[in-house]
Amino acid sequence: MKRKTQLLLAGCLLFAACKNEQAPAPVIPNAGLDCKTARIVTSYAYQAIQVNCTSRGCHTGAIPRGRADFSSPDNLKAYITASKAVFAQRVTSAQADMPPSRFPALTKGMKDSLACWIEHSMPDQ
Repeated sequence: MKRKTQLLLAGCLLFAACKNEQAPAPVIPNAGLDCKTARIVTSYAYQAIQVNCTSRGCHTGAIPRGRADFSSPDNLKAYITASKAVFAQRVTSAQADMPPSRFPALTKGMKDSLACWIEHSMPDQ
């Protein structure tokens, strides 16, 4: 009986977690960041990713979580190029769920900066 209850609960949680009736909201820069004129470069974006994603051991190493290896700027760019929509939804959108709730969330300014960097084709300089 206990096993059936656990399986039912797990199924309900899985169903609830996978249900998404609303598309992520677009990232709109705040008043402090004008993406048309902002110069966000790879070194700045990668530093933010290192602090929030790789230094915790999540997106680096032999088996990075979610197959998202951010251990170098080139790996980060390759992942974003291949999975731009996923990165936007999980990291820079208003509904972003990365980093996980056990870690401090990215600020709106940081999300906007990363989105702007991506919008400008991830410039190095």
